[in-house]
Amino acid sequence: MARDGFDAPLSVEPKVVRAGDFTAWRRDDLAQDFSPADFTLSYVGTLAGDAPARIAFTAAAVEGGFFVRLGADETGAWTPGVYQWAAFITRDRDGARKSVGGGRLKVLPDLANGAPQDLRSHNRRMLAQIEALLEGRALSGVASYEIAGRKLTRLSPKELAEWHTHYRKLVKSEERRRKGRGAHRLAKVEFS
Repeated sequence: MARDGFDAPLSVEPKVVRAGDFTAWRRDDLAQDFSPADFTLSYVGTLAGDAPARIAFTAAAVEGGFFVRLGADETGAWTPGVYQWAAFITRDRDGARKSVGGGRLKVLPDLANGAPQDLRSHNRRMLAQIEALLEGRALSGVASYEIAGRKLTRLSPKELAEWHTHYRKLVKSEERRRKGRGAHRLAKVEFS
């Protein structure tokens, strides 16, 4: 198999893949105990949350090892998010299966070919909607909102102010973590 820098596979499963990107890896270490002539290596990943998704694929037997090669057509169909994945070796003669690995795979959005996406966090999106309501500029056609799992059709001014304070604190906490400052601020106090 001819390889250049683009096609050179990793020696372990990736931790991050952008949807629509090519990725490849080899698991020759597994071939020492499980001959690719007699066993199949397969992967399954599950994305939990509001939009559950599942990915599944099988490694090929190449040059005495297990080789995974996923093109843009495969990864491009993946829903962005963090997947829990597991790898399985299956004995071909009787279908007996054994788990041989697992972990987390973060799938990033396809920014090159996908539709424009709102990449803000949930907290930032909710704060923007609440501020739009406060300023009287709510999106037209929006009759209800869902905040913290609670479906709301109308909020009193007091409730709206409370939610605004709540989400503003969450956004500030996100910003501090992003800048590496931790989630909490320390205040210096001097006693005289």
